[in-house]
Amino acid sequence: MKTYTMKEAVANFDELMKDAQEGLTVYIIGSDGREYELILKQMPVNKPRKPGMFEGKINIAEDFDDPLPEFEPYMK
Repeated sequence: MKTYTMKEAVANFDELMKDAQEGLTVYIIGSDGREYELILKQMPVNKPRKPGMFEGKINIAEDFDDPLPEFEPYMK
């Protein structure tokens, strides 16, 4: 666990990032006196999409393009 003031954190940001990447808990004391915690969060890896992966899973009704009855007064 390491604790830095806001001024120290700004001056040593690379060191803070390195410490967080190594699994250390890093605390920053803000100018308002509150304590903030810097944590490492792993971002999910996006898998490449495959064309046609939803084929056969989506059905479009035959009357999809037909006019809606609610709009009939506006279509005259």
